[in-house]
Amino acid sequence: MDIFNFCDVINPGDVIAVGDIHATAEPYLMFLDWVRDSGAHVILLGDLVDRGGEDLVVLELTRCLLEDPTRNGLEAFTVIRGNHEQMFLNADEGFGWEDWVMNGGNWEDFEKLRKHVGWLRELPYYAVIGDTLFTHAGCPPGEDPQTMMGTHYLREQFLWMRRPFLDDGPQFEKWTPHLKKVVFGHTPKGALPYRIPNGICIDTLAYKTGVLTAYNATQDTFFQIETDPQ
Repeated sequence: MDIFNFCDVINPGDVIAVGDIHATAEPYLMFLDWVRDSGAHVILLGDLVDRGGEDLVVLELTRCLLEDPTRNGLEAFTVIRGNHEQMFLNADEGFGWEDWVMNGGNWEDFEKLRKHVGWLRELPYYAVIGDTLFTHAGCPPGEDPQTMMGTHYLREQFLWMRRPFLDDGPQFEKWTPHLKKVVFGHTPKGALPYRIPNGICIDTLAYKTGVLTAYNATQDTFFQIETDPQ
């Protein structure tokens, strides 16, 4: 059984990732209240949109934080691209509309959501901070992420990857001695995070369970916000 240390302590400079929000404003706001004025570096692991119905609230809050994280007393604020952001961007370009809607796309607010297309297109596929790789779905085992950004098919794996990554882990030892773990979302198993080899999944189905999970990568501790499921 995975053993997790749950703790609400944040020190200035701590790097804190949060799992898939999926357009659920209440737990997101509660998370932001928790990290406010902490001096932390916050990382959203993608899938801000779809399924929860509150896409506009989540995106507008996120855009404000990206423009000025110090407004909330944060050291920095990073947002990773998820597969649901990609499906929305595809729909905006005129293809994949049915895939987006079938996967919870908020088609009723589509025109309003389009004002966020510009900054969503700029979201990175991964981030490296210290000895940790942060990405939405995972990474091809044993591969340097930087070498995969030039090809559409390879980039997309960071949005959709499951196996063999979930079985084998990132296998950093095949290409770098500097990275030790990967933090990701995308493939939940319920209301608790879980571990894979050299990796931690913190997607806990917030839109369904009401549980949004954060991970303090600096302290190796977890914090969960619990609300009533929608």
